[in-house]
Amino acid sequence: MKEMILLVLGFVLVNNYALTAFYGLTPLLGFSRRGEKILALGLGVTAVTLVTALLLWLLRGVIPGYFRVLAGVAIVLALVYLLELLCGKKLGVWFPAIALNSAVLALALNTAEAESVLPVILSALGVGLGFLFGLFLMSGVQKRIESEHLPKAFRGFPIQLLAAAIIALALTAFNFQ
Repeated sequence: MKEMILLVLGFVLVNNYALTAFYGLTPLLGFSRRGEKILALGLGVTAVTLVTALLLWLLRGVIPGYFRVLAGVAIVLALVYLLELLCGKKLGVWFPAIALNSAVLALALNTAEAESVLPVILSALGVGLGFLFGLFLMSGVQKRIESEHLPKAFRGFPIQLLAAAIIALALTAFNFQ
């Protein structure tokens, strides 16, 4: 049980793909600062990443390695479309955001080498929750940045990239591999 919790926390805090490897970083830099939108995007990406990683693991013996990426993208698009149908409303701008980030995060996980399904599920859950953690973290940083006086050259996107880099450095300091 302890190893399972550490695996999920490791992907959320230490091996956060969105902040340390910059996979799916785009929404972290320019997404809404409203908490409910961030939560909806993060949970949508987590759910789609989790199911995609699980399906890719189940199909690992059927699909050759070079077709795994195409299968993963097709699975992500189908799942996001299904999520849109289940929500009962159009996702609009969220459709490509959820689809792209889920595809990037799910395909970054190497599910083909896992022998059992539990590490795949926990890793995908950790990656999705790490993305959600990164969204809330960058939202808080952006709120603090707005209240500070900055030189004109640093306002907007440059200070966001600098903040993301500093957070990534702080998170990689915990990586003891």
